Amino acid sequence: MHLFRNPLAFPWSQGLLSAALLLGLALAGCGDAGKYTSVSAGYDHTCGVREDGAVTCWELGDYRRVTLRQEGFVSVSAAHGHTCGLREDGNVLCWGDDEFGQATAPDGEFVSVSAGGSSSCGVRTGGAIACWGWDAIGEHIPLEGGFSSVSVGLAHTCGLKDDGGVACWGWDDVIRATPAEREFVSVSVGLAHTCGLKEDGGVTCWDENGESTPAEGEFVSVSAGSFHTCGLRREGIVDCWGWDRYGQATPPKGEFVSVSAGDLYTCGVRRNGTVNCWGFLGGDKVHRRYYSNIDT
Repeated sequence: MHLFRNPLAFPWSQGLLSAALLLGLALAGCGDAGKYTSVSAGYDHTCGVREDGAVTCWELGDYRRVTLRQEGFVSVSAAHGHTCGLREDGNVLCWGDDEFGQATAPDGEFVSVSAGGSSSCGVRTGGAIACWGWDAIGEHIPLEGGFSSVSVGLAHTCGLKDDGGVACWGWDDVIRATPAEREFVSVSVGLAHTCGLKEDGGVTCWDENGESTPAEGEFVSVSAGSFHTCGLRREGIVDCWGWDRYGQATPPKGEFVSVSAGDLYTCGVRRNGTVNCWGFLGGDKVHRRYYSNIDT
């Protein structure tokens, strides 16, 4: 995941758009970069990867967009005030708030990257995990090879091992509940909970109080937000559970190809390449907003 509301009173800074502009982003004149293939919902901003590999980001309540002039991204991960993207050549590029070095990615090739809180982590081509940014309670433990993906939250991080097991580190109350099974194909870290997708399509979630209860049935992906979680079913339907005060766990009808749970909202990519977000999207009321081939 990527977020987050902060019960630990961590220091944050603002100004995603201004920081993005300093890194070669443009607010206008880039032209239409095409439909979206994936989306990442963070704390107060969202980023999506377009068909041509360009990345577009926008803030809640302020729907100006910034689009990277560079193309060639295969994934993007939005956090609180920073974002990291993985490029086709394996390099990681981060931008936004860099107070603790969370937006200064190390050199080298990676196969996955995750931004969260005031830190970021990535899996290198050899399977080792590298982390950068603020290391408040030991969530930056360097781990040797044997990992295929990583997910960073506010104060804990989890990695998916090559053997299907999950290893978590950081916030002790959360990681103690990590299951020992070796049958996972993906893992997603929220604020104080974690969810994993199993080989049989089932979802298992756990938190500081033990195992939480996800929706039943088969899924193809799962995404943990601050206080809610969403999963994509094989037929393209999104199912969410958890805190739903702002409608973040009440997805609209229709088919999606990907979903990302953020702080108090959720976003998904439709089969036609448009982005649909629901929940608290800024302002003084709950509303849903649809994005169709967002113009830069």
